[in-house]
Amino acid sequence: MCRVQSRLVRNPIAPARRIRLSADLHVTSKASKPAAPTSSRRAALKKPANAPAVKRARADAARNDVVQDDKALSRDRIVAVALEQIDRHGLAALTVREVARQLDVYPTAIYWHVPNRDALLAAVVEQTMSGVTPDLGSATWQDWLRELFVRYRKAVGQHPNVAQLVGAQLVSNANLSPLLIDRILCVLLAAGCPEDHLADMYNVVIAGMVGFVTLEFAPLPTDDSANWAAQLQERVHSIRAMEFPTLARHLPALANKAFIVRWQSGSEVPMESAFNAHVEVTIAGIERMLEAPEPANAASPRRSRGSR
Repeated sequence: MCRVQSRLVRNPIAPARRIRLSADLHVTSKASKPAAPTSSRRAALKKPANAPAVKRARADAARNDVVQDDKALSRDRIVAVALEQIDRHGLAALTVREVARQLDVYPTAIYWHVPNRDALLAAVVEQTMSGVTPDLGSATWQDWLRELFVRYRKAVGQHPNVAQLVGAQLVSNANLSPLLIDRILCVLLAAGCPEDHLADMYNVVIAGMVGFVTLEFAPLPTDDSANWAAQLQERVHSIRAMEFPTLARHLPALANKAFIVRWQSGSEVPMESAFNAHVEVTIAGIERMLEAPEPANAASPRRSRGSR
């Protein structure tokens, strides 16, 4: 009887505990769920209805920035900086990356205007040669050639490191000047040059214009140029008179004033008188050829088969 009563006493409590546990679990499950977003959070999380328009506006702004940069960066400006780099550091030091760094742009921006380094070098030659070609006027063909040679030397003298580019690299032909070529041909034809000798005489003019100046403004070695110049000067002045009497006798007039025996470039020690002599000899040679336009080998006497 007691056992049954005790069981009956405990049993009424059990449902109450179950009810409380169930209620606690219900509360806990509610608490574990994330809180429903408020209206302000909903607005923040919600994707704006005009997202495509915003995206287009940002893209347009980016394109406008590129266009503004592109307008600020021109081909002429790139070529000017490249020429400045060549003047300061020499031809070998020119790179598209360095030009871009000087302009504070990425190298890819340079390639919008010039496709590669060779094209940039050709543009530098074109810039240097602008204004070299004289007008066709009433001057004689001899005076026209004199002015052409003088103008070219003056243009290259302002940028001596370009001399090797024009005179020794075919890349300079990429931006050839039809005006220069056409006027040289016109002058030669007006001087009486036969058409079958026109190419030869044209080559003589170009070689005369470019060749001397290329040698005159030849650059010094880039590695320790001061020491190189001192050693060459010492070697020139130590030539033995007994072994080379003619050279030793005329050395004072030749040292540092003539090709091969000089240790300074024409930008430091100009070769004015030698250049003038070169121009006159070239013109005199053309005059001689125009008077008797025979190939050099045809003018020389031929030996008979029996002669020795």
